[in-house]
Amino acid sequence: MLPGSTWHRGIDLIAVERAMSGRGPSPALTEEEKRYACREMTRAEMSAREIAERLGVADRTVSRWRDEDGDET
Repeated sequence: MLPGSTWHRGIDLIAVERAMSGRGPSPALTEEEKRYACREMTRAEMSAREIAERLGVADRTVSRWRDEDGDET
């Protein structure tokens, strides 16, 4: 990904960053963008509960996504 890019493989990086920041209203994200944000927030050592709140999903969804991503590595 090039520095300053705003899109990566169909993911709106600006929208993801706004959702991750927790400042102001969060834009609507696609499931792929939510999964990307979940991976990034997990790397930042955020709790499943905090990630779920920021993305508007259940804690169990975050846990499932984390498990699925762990299977891919």
